[in-house]
Amino acid sequence: MKTSFPDPNKVPVLQDGEIGEFLDLLLDESVGAAEKSAFLDALHRRGETAAELAGFANCLLEKAVRPVISHENSGPLLELCGTGGDRAGFLNISTAAMFVAAGAGASVVKHGNRAFSSKCGSADVLEELGVFLHLDPRRVGGVLREAGCVFLLAGDYHPALAALSRLRRDMAAEGKLTVFNLLGPLLNPAHPEVQLTGIYRSGMLPVYAEAMRLLGRKKAWAVHGEGMGKSGGVDELSILGFSTIHEITPDGESLVFSIQPEDAGLKTADNNSALVGGDARANAARILSILGGHEESSATDMILLNAGAALHLAGMGTSLAESVSLASQSLKSGKALRALEALRKASGAAAVSS
Repeated sequence: MKTSFPDPNKVPVLQDGEIGEFLDLLLDESVGAAEKSAFLDALHRRGETAAELAGFANCLLEKAVRPVISHENSGPLLELCGTGGDRAGFLNISTAAMFVAAGAGASVVKHGNRAFSSKCGSADVLEELGVFLHLDPRRVGGVLREAGCVFLLAGDYHPALAALSRLRRDMAAEGKLTVFNLLGPLLNPAHPEVQLTGIYRSGMLPVYAEAMRLLGRKKAWAVHGEGMGKSGGVDELSILGFSTIHEITPDGESLVFSIQPEDAGLKTADNNSALVGGDARANAARILSILGGHEESSATDMILLNAGAALHLAGMGTSLAESVSLASQSLKSGKALRALEALRKASGAAAVSS
């Protein structure tokens, strides 16, 4: 049993058995926050391996609450999200894309949290949109059947992560990212079969794709998109230029390629002004406007691009362009907005009584 963290100046590659022991130290209230912070900072600066990411994820998933989801839902369970950490300050693209994908017929199980390194996290904007966050785990499958999508709040399903929230916020306030900024999308307790995940560091794409393979994803894309100005690159498929993709196929093969918006039947945006978001209230208003068909902008196109990619991974559409067309139909027909309305109603009925 580990009684201390390794020297921050030379953190070795962690082995499977060690990861659980170090996680226990991170959760141990008798261990000082400074020691925990030094370890996490050193590990992240050294760079986490795929096996380390999968190892931390498996340890946390073993401690997680498991939502009840039957196999009656049509199609594979789909997750689409970003790691955060790109500092771009964009609108909640993947959260809006969830409703577009659900409106097109996908079964989306999104796992997320409140903001740690941005103004507005997925949970923040969903709450502002009227979605109840704290669901009875036994009723998650019913919400998914009714709405085509469901949101799992990380703190409810991962008590261990909730215990680390203060440390994470303190480190984020110091501008320090950790392994937990990468782990979020790997910790979906519903164990989705297919996944689209945006990564804020392009160099982590092969590592992240391999981690998703180790965790049993049948098909997955780890993506990083081109940004502008201070954003550099973004943890989404980008409407601003090229996006790099590392794909894991059903047979375990790894593919690397890039796309640009024109490959999906969209135009490349010449600036990021429409993509920049604000606080939860501002972002919720923008998402409602887009889902309601009142805003056609580069933000709308970026949502369609990411929703289309998610649909493509779920086997809906023979090409990315066709899948984006399905996403566009979901938006224009009002089905995407109805998915949000259905999630509001179903989540309210399944909410845990306070």
